[in-house]
Amino acid sequence: MIDSQKMIIDAAADGALILTVNKRLYRYLRDLFEQEMLAKGEKVWATPQIASYESWLSQSLSDLGEGWRLLSQQQQKCLWEEAITISSHGSQLELLQLSKTAEKALQAHQLLNQYCLTLDNQRLTEDQQAFSLWQQHYKKLCLEQEWLDQSDLPARIIAALELGQIQSPEKVLLFGFDQFSPSLVQLMDCFRSLGARCQIVSVDPGKNIRISRFGARNSRDEIESAARWVRFLLDSGAESIGVVVPDLHLCRRQIERVFRHQIDPASTISLDADDSVFSLSLGGPLAEQGVVYAALEFLSVNHQVTLEQISFLLRTPYLDGAQHEADHRALFDKRLRSFRQQTFTLSGLISLLTENAGLKVFSTLLRALQKNLQNNEKYLPGTWAIRFADELHALGWPGERSLVSSEYQAIKVWQEKALSVLVSLDPLLPALTRQRALSLLRRISSDIEFQLEGPSGPVQVVGLLESSGLQFDHLWVMGMGETSLPARPQPNPFIPLKLQQLNDMPHSSSARELEFSEQVIARIKASSSDIVFSYPLRDGDCDLRPSPLIPLPTVENQPALSPFNDLSSLMQAASEPLQYLDDQTGPPLRQKLVEGGTNLLKDQAHCPFRAFIHCRLQAQGFSVPEPGISPIARGDLVHLTLENVWKELKNLDNLLKLSDQERGDMVKSKVAVTFKTYFKGRTQPPEKLLKLEADRIAILIGEWLENVEMKREYFQVLETEKQHVEQIGSLKISIQIDRIDQLENGRCLVIDYKTGVNLHAEDLLSQPLIEPQLPIYAVADTQSVIDAVVFAKVRRGESRFIGIVKEKGQLGRVRDLQSYSQAKELSIHGWNELLLFWQQQLEQLADDFASGKAVVKPYDLVKSCQYCDLSGLCRIGETFSVIGGSDDC
Repeated sequence: MIDSQKMIIDAAADGALILTVNKRLYRYLRDLFEQEMLAKGEKVWATPQIASYESWLSQSLSDLGEGWRLLSQQQQKCLWEEAITISSHGSQLELLQLSKTAEKALQAHQLLNQYCLTLDNQRLTEDQQAFSLWQQHYKKLCLEQEWLDQSDLPARIIAALELGQIQSPEKVLLFGFDQFSPSLVQLMDCFRSLGARCQIVSVDPGKNIRISRFGARNSRDEIESAARWVRFLLDSGAESIGVVVPDLHLCRRQIERVFRHQIDPASTISLDADDSVFSLSLGGPLAEQGVVYAALEFLSVNHQVTLEQISFLLRTPYLDGAQHEADHRALFDKRLRSFRQQTFTLSGLISLLTENAGLKVFSTLLRALQKNLQNNEKYLPGTWAIRFADELHALGWPGERSLVSSEYQAIKVWQEKALSVLVSLDPLLPALTRQRALSLLRRISSDIEFQLEGPSGPVQVVGLLESSGLQFDHLWVMGMGETSLPARPQPNPFIPLKLQQLNDMPHSSSARELEFSEQVIARIKASSSDIVFSYPLRDGDCDLRPSPLIPLPTVENQPALSPFNDLSSLMQAASEPLQYLDDQTGPPLRQKLVEGGTNLLKDQAHCPFRAFIHCRLQAQGFSVPEPGISPIARGDLVHLTLENVWKELKNLDNLLKLSDQERGDMVKSKVAVTFKTYFKGRTQPPEKLLKLEADRIAILIGEWLENVEMKREYFQVLETEKQHVEQIGSLKISIQIDRIDQLENGRCLVIDYKTGVNLHAEDLLSQPLIEPQLPIYAVADTQSVIDAVVFAKVRRGESRFIGIVKEKGQLGRVRDLQSYSQAKELSIHGWNELLLFWQQQLEQLADDFASGKAVVKPYDLVKSCQYCDLSGLCRIGETFSVIGGSDDC
């Protein structure tokens, strides 16, 4: 224990009042006091008068027993929002971000009270005049209801002390303060005038301080290096280690993730990672804790729900039935994604569930949610708090499984703070709609800091202000770059700048920031005898330098760091030697007629593993619906419209007989029929979007007919979208060909419509055959004489046929077999040899699939892996380096 701490503990034992800058320092001194009493052999002792400044003010007001009610931070913000709403015209209010504006206004009001100032309305900007009006309404509301703003509290306590309503202590010590507001100075003057001895306790830097500087490659490297330094000290037996992070609220998640990974890697894969060797002074928002996030999501369900919302409801463990209906809910989630819709109606979802016997509980829950939405009444916030609690109980929240400690604590804070704050707003706010009450509850939950309770570990990660007064054996101070210390001024926009600078308010000027930063550095130097100041050397493409305020190093050596922790390597090192079994073959296929169609062979060609997962195991990656009409839906609509067009036209002559107007009208009518049929039973996009898409497709097909089809030699359409079952090797496969044309010479042309960008006729000559659909029909159709196989690229400005024809000039500019270098390399010199090549390739793919071949062997890392949905399953990224630097294919 250092001298200043011993002085504080002795003073507390003698009955002095100890006021700290924050609650963390109060807990630190309280623990030191208890340790000292135990060390002296004391068994019973009087409770010391140690308190944070704010807590002492609140307790003093409570001891007064007056009718005035102290507003909480959330209540003050809500009241400011109410005052702004009352004072602003409708057009002005629409331009304001109400929540953020109220927050800035509250800060300005508190600053003015702390510095005992008022505004001169004659010298204010328009925004400052508006603030002055808001402030008048705010003060009026407080006065009428006998509410006391927290920033008014010092003046009220000073008045009570002067009137003898509160007994003045004999001795007062202030500890941990970097700066003193005028209201705090006035309180100390009041104590002195009443005979109290007041003392500001500071800690002087030691004489033999070890100071190191560390320049990290970037901010990520800085965090990892600090974590590795901590681990090195822990392994060396250090008992008190501190890490100071200036902007801890901005990088809390990253800090926690990296520190867990480097210091306590086992906790990263633990189901209950509540206990840790390090603690963060700053908790996360209550609204982001899993069990509370789920509660807010449940209450937010409306008549229209997004796929993301319903998927969350199906997957969350915090609903009734989540465990025993888990498999059925997962399958229903997959089914919903197959609809390719972004939104669903709650009633539509309930209808889908009527015949699903495995989801009776979930269906009941959706009905309960629907019932909650039927009441459109307005209620006071407290009534909404009760209703919300009842609704969650009816939904089975927080679920069936046993909760871990962090979840229990989060539920307790939700009930005792979030819902209680909502109840406390009854005197402040009028009756609210459900949406407004829920929005308020969500914001309250976001404002509440959730900090896990439990014993403090040997490592404390604290913010720059929270570190005040704390002592450590070893200390690492991060973020000491020139742009961070001193920070840029951030004056409050609602107080005149000159007034802020004249009174030396926080963040008002560069000089003020420099003075504050120098005080902080001096205080940090007194916090430990072993200090590391670190800073990033780069931020993206920008070079950075250290702050000129951090002291020069007293040692030349860099801080010792433990080796980088790689979780997978640690797991392997801690376990028995692994035996590897390279099993690339599944069981042979028993049935011969298989689902999957030509996509089965296409998957087998691209990667046998993909075909095995998709077609044998029937497993697919989750599809992600896109806004509006998806590319897949657009392709389907083009296919179906062309099918309807040729069912009516039947041949080229009938097309040529139509005038431009007639042809356009015919296409538009077919588009309309297609859209009506396609979207029947599906959630339709907005009407305007449907019209735009219908017009686009009509133009696209009109262009296709005019620029491609009408320039061909005579043909008649034999088949459109007809399904066949064909024997390919040892498999029977269902195929559907888009269209077959019969030419004037009686020979046939097989057409496959494509609306995408990347089309390559060379894929018809690949080994293995990655475009099998056209070759399958060319080989399987023994009744027709196939002379050409082509892709019909139906795309604005790029419409044309791409493929292989038997004879040059047979279909415009489509290439013949002899023009392809791949044909020469494969020794394919004629059409019959091409058919034989396709036959062999297709049979090989079919036989490989039937035999169970499932090796992870992509045909091409870009073509086969770029859009594959199984990269996380096959883990191809661990073997190959993929284009664009991604770890996944």
